[in-house]
Amino acid sequence: MNKKITILGAGISGLTSAYLLQKKGFDVTVIEKNNQPGGAMESVHENGFLFDRGPNSLLETVPLIGQLVTELGLESEVIYANDEGNKRYILRDNQLHALPTSLKAFLQTKLFSTAAKFRLLKEPFVGRSDDGYYQSIADFVKRRLGQEFLDYAINPFVAGVYAGRPEKLSVASAFPKLYALEEKYGGLMIGAFKSAKERKKRAEVSKQSAKMLSFRNGMQTLPLALAKQLGNRVLTKS
Repeated sequence: MNKKITILGAGISGLTSAYLLQKKGFDVTVIEKNNQPGGAMESVHENGFLFDRGPNSLLETVPLIGQLVTELGLESEVIYANDEGNKRYILRDNQLHALPTSLKAFLQTKLFSTAAKFRLLKEPFVGRSDDGYYQSIADFVKRRLGQEFLDYAINPFVAGVYAGRPEKLSVASAFPKLYALEEKYGGLMIGAFKSAKERKKRAEVSKQSAKMLSFRNGMQTLPLALAKQLGNRVLTKS
């Protein structure tokens, strides 16, 4: 007799788990309190426009994403982001500078001074902070990478994403993966190198290299397709 599993919530996590468990032969039921599946992934068509009330894209970092798209027959629905959209510019001294995304671009950019670039060589030898979990983003970045990287790389990002100041935000809360690199490996460069090797073993792609995609009818396309595959195993308004 197959084992029965009940999953609470028909969001993307619950539906994906149910779909994979069903493929392995489990008797799965998904219970959702709302009248439609999707959770935070809700796409709305209104006045000729498409709105995603939750996530508006995803990064293809693991093979499972492409596998799901293929198995659900959604290949023709996928829209990949234009590569031009990956370019980011920072204003310094009244000039726009492309944020470097490769070692060659970093060495050539005028966004950071020569002194700031050499400052990076110290990063592997910088110890952990005594403040640990409670240190701010500003303190963390200045200690490991220097003032210029705080001013012209991290600060614009923090302002754009969190609408906050790096001096007031916890690095462990706002950038948990960055904080984890120091905690686990002792430094950012060493951590990035070892993490890349670990991702390669798991056939994963870094967020910086992964393709960004969405669907023609919004992100809810994915959970709706999963729910369709599960059929009457998804109970809404429950």
